[in-house]
Amino acid sequence: MNHFSDKLIAWYELNKRDLPWRHTSNPYHIWVSEIMLQQTQAVTVVPYYNRFIATLKDIKALADTSEETLLKLWEGLGYYSRVRNMQQAAKVIINHHNGVFPNRYEDIIILKGIGEYTAGAILSIAFNQKISALDGNVSRVMSRFYAIEDDIALNKTKVKLNNLNQALVDKENPATYTQAIIELGATLCTKSKPDCENCPVNSGCMAFEKGLTNVIPFKSKLKAKKEKKFMTAIMINEDGNFLVSKVADNLLNGLYLLPQVEAESIQYAIESFESNGITVLTYDYLNPYKHIFTHLLWEMDVYVLKVKGIGIYQPVGDYQTIPIATAHKQIIIKEGYYGNI
Repeated sequence: MNHFSDKLIAWYELNKRDLPWRHTSNPYHIWVSEIMLQQTQAVTVVPYYNRFIATLKDIKALADTSEETLLKLWEGLGYYSRVRNMQQAAKVIINHHNGVFPNRYEDIIILKGIGEYTAGAILSIAFNQKISALDGNVSRVMSRFYAIEDDIALNKTKVKLNNLNQALVDKENPATYTQAIIELGATLCTKSKPDCENCPVNSGCMAFEKGLTNVIPFKSKLKAKKEKKFMTAIMINEDGNFLVSKVADNLLNGLYLLPQVEAESIQYAIESFESNGITVLTYDYLNPYKHIFTHLLWEMDVYVLKVKGIGIYQPVGDYQTIPIATAHKQIIIKEGYYGNI
């Protein structure tokens, strides 16, 4: 008898959060939810998930949709390579699996954007297969339960934790087990101040018994973020249109940004704008903003500019019609410019 699994599942059935992807075993829906949940909390994902599934109802719809629609649906979630990879994987599924999501690990793991955890989660939750799905939540539960003090950022530690979890996966109901252990890590066995007193498996947790929950798991520190300083402009031309530009770099490829220049002064930025065919008529300082990427920090001094001409930029009447990078969408909303002028 697997006492860990029994206690965990019994707790989950009484305490699980009501999340939309828990009402389905459709592998497409599970796939979408798992990709969205990478680096993003469940409460944030819910409206994005509902909108995405309502708009792109199946794998073929995802494969066929335009890039602009795809990015607009993802706008605000960040890490846009995730949704681009999903579309590429959807095309492979259409072409090589007749549009049916595969149910074998070796077929899923080669799909773009799907790693070991996501493959395990889909096979377990959607296909009820006995396979470990080791994400950050599960790693934390396993490392505390077995009092493993190794660096969880190391691959050898991940392999150890994955093997331990695999041995505990419930044979009769792996789908529920997988969701339950993820839920435990997300709600009770949290990074800081874990609620050990209410944990269903605290009686066997070695970190709890030894008073080590504040130091386990151990994870080596990330590199310091690189900082960039920008002069960023809400730029409106004589026709009353906002000016934007479409990004073509790896970080925000396909999204739109406000005009901005990496500089320390607005005067330098104005010179740069004018060299690109813009005549600045007036400008006013608004507020400073910051946006944090995984390894990068943008510091932005934001101005509103009234200008003549469009230069290298694209005029739009309503920001809501195009996918805007979150770094600039926050500015547009907070400064009251979202929507028609």
